[in-house]
Parts: sequence; C-alpha cells; structure tokens
Amino acid sequence: MRRALFILIVLGLVAAGTLWVAARPASVTVAAGDLAIDIPLWLAALAFAISLFVVGLIVRLYAGIRSWLARRRLKRALRHRDEGDEAMVSAFAALAAGDGSAALKYGEKARRLLGDTPLTLMLAGYAARAAGRVEAAETTFRLLAEQDGPAAALGQRGIAQIAVERGNRAVAAEAARAALAYQPNAAWAKSLAFEDSVRRRDWQAALRLLPPAESGSEEGLRRAALLLAAAAEESEPRAALRLEQQAAALAPALAPAHAAVVRRLRAMGKARAADSALKEGLAKASHPMLAALALEGPADESKAGRAKRVAALATEVGGAELALAAAQAALEAEDWAEARRWAERARSGGVEDRRLHALLAKIAEGEFAGSERAHAEAEAHWRDAASAPEPPDWTCANCGSSHAEWSHLCSSCGAVGSLRWGEARAASPQLLLPAPLPGL
Repeated sequence: MRRALFILIVLGLVAAGTLWVAARPASVTVAAGDLAIDIPLWLAALAFAISLFVVGLIVRLYAGIRSWLARRRLKRALRHRDEGDEAMVSAFAALAAGDGSAALKYGEKARRLLGDTPLTLMLAGYAARAAGRVEAAETTFRLLAEQDGPAAALGQRGIAQIAVERGNRAVAAEAARAALAYQPNAAWAKSLAFEDSVRRRDWQAALRLLPPAESGSEEGLRRAALLLAAAAEESEPRAALRLEQQAAALAPALAPAHAAVVRRLRAMGKARAADSALKEGLAKASHPMLAALALEGPADESKAGRAKRVAALATEVGGAELALAAAQAALEAEDWAEARRWAERARSGGVEDRRLHALLAKIAEGEFAGSERAHAEAEAHWRDAASAPEPPDWTCANCGSSHAEWSHLCSSCGAVGSLRWGEARAASPQLLLPAPLPGL
C-alpha cells in the first residue's frame, strides 16, 4: 500500500512538472560547431528522463549479471569443497587401511579441489610417504613448513620423520628446533633436539630441554647425569662443584654424584666439608665407590689409624658396603678379629658375592699364616668365592646392557642417566616419533 501511494505521488509530481513546463514555452539550444538545434524544453526534459531510465536499466542489468555469476561461482566452490572434503575422507581412510596409492590419489584430488591448504598439504605429504614417494613427500612437507603458525610445525614434523627414516639425525634435529619455535611443548621435537644436544655434548642445551624434576624421580636421574657431565667439562672448580651438588640433590641414591662432590671438595682442600659430604652420600647411597673413598685418608695415616677411622664411620653411618670397607681396613692393619667382625656385618647386610669370600680367605691366610688351618680355611673360602655371584654392576634400564663403571650415557643405546646399580631390567625402548594421527 505504501509503495503504491509513493508511486502515485511521484507520478503526480511528474505530471505537475510537465504542465508547468508546457505552460511556459521555452527551448534548449544544442550547438555542435556551426550547427545549432533548438529543442523545446519539455522535449529535452523528456529525453533526459528517458536517458536516466535507460542508464538505470543498464545498471540493474549489469548488477543482475554479476549476481548471477557470483552465485554460480559460489555454487561451484561449494561443490568443489564437498568433493574435496569427500576426497580427504577417502584419503584418510586409505591411509588408515595402509593403501598408500589410493591415499595418494585421493590426496592429490583434494589438493586440486581445495588448493594448498595446511590440511591438504599435510594429507598429501603423508599419502606420498605411504605410497613410497619420499621425495614428493619431503617437497610437500617443506611447502607446509613455509606456512604460518602451527601448520609450519606439522611440516617440520614430516621433514623430521623422513630424516629419521634416512638416518639423518642432524636434519631431524634442525626440523625439531624449528618446530619448537611454534610449539614449545612438542614432545617429539624436544626428544630429537635433546638427542642432538647430547650427541654434540652440549649439556646445557640438553638440560634446558628437560622438564623440571623432583628429587629422586626418573627425570631427576637424567638431569643429574647431565649435570655431572657438564661438571666434568667445567674449568672453574666452584662452578663444577655447584653442578655436582645439584646432581646429588636431584638423585640422592646416585653414588657417582656424591662421589664427585667428595672428590671436588678434597681437590679444593676442603677436607672437613668432604668428610661431611661423604657421610651424607654413604647414608643415602651405599656403594663400593663411596666405600673406596672412605678408605682414602691422609698420606701420613697409619694402617691402624685408618682401620679405626673407617670402623668409626661404619658404626656411625652403617651400610653393608662400608662394613666391607671396614673389614678390608682391619685386614690391612692385621686386626683379624675386627676384620672378621666387619666381614660378618657385611654378610648380614646382604653382601654375598665373591668380594666377601675372597676377603675371608685373605683373613684366614693372614691370621693363621703357614698353618694347616690357614690352608684349609682359606681354600674353603676360595672355593666359595669361585661359586659365588659376581659383584653387582651397572645395568642400563633402557636396553639391559651391563657396565663395569657408571657413565652419564649408556654406551650401548645412548640413553641418558639410565644406568642403575645392581638392577637388571628388560629393554623397553620408547618410540621417538609416534604417529600424529591413527594410520599416519
């Protein structure tokens, strides 16, 4: 109703205007060079109105054509999107089924329909890798790595996976570090970068890649191993001591950490602090390494004085290994009764390996030197020593290999902080790069 009223008003105004012009005759002169044409004013107005109408009609027609073309393009784009989505689903299904060629075919179709988006590039890269086209996969992953944001991390992951498969750990580590710039908490990237830092003996960089650790935890043992490695290469004694003390605090049961602190303090001339650190270490980690340090004394110390000092320490601290050391000191001081007493304390503490029986044999040989009893008793102990188990050694918790001495790295598998005293565990290596999606 309002529209009809508006049209009537407009028509009325046009009619009034026309009558007004007709009642006042006038003309419009159009000149072109020497030619001049007089046109009545009403005719000129009519021509102008018709021109406006035609222009409006042309504009409307142009707008209609553009709208039709836009709708057509949108419809085609939606169709391509649906077909592309369907191709991506088929490609993922083929990957999950292990059909690399089908995954590659559908992945290329999705990429053609949807363009080089992060998702299509990732899919095309893994599809090419599954189809055995490693070079094409690497090229695609590098395109993905040039994207912005998390997509770049996905590309770097693909590059790292291919590099690991080729055995090129340096390239894999470079890709991992690039990915960490976008995803600082990516476990796979930290693992590769950590491995590379250890390989290059960059202990501080390796420490930065490890998460914070609690004292006595598995992660604490790893950090302690790296701290000891860094301390061994530190030229400034005080800085090295701080690293070793941190290691002992993080891994209280790790005897090499306490031993490193004791040796460092002794080298710095801090005998009293070294004795205190030795007591603390023996209380937390009974180990032959620390017991051997207890046997070390001043250069002018007598054998009897050493036996008395070690016996006092063993009485105060306790522990089977220190009892065995006290027995050894008493043996060398030729205090046979004390040697036997401490040997029995070591046995009751759990020491039943060849060291104990060999020590008992030496005690018998020394106490009853030259007698038949010495020969018979020593021979019996030597027989027991031959059949007794070997002394405990260091075992890698990752691969199960045995080591005579502790090291911050397992020489067999390269694991950090994996050596355990007297423990034998089944090998349980962890996958470095788990698949990002099922089937990939």
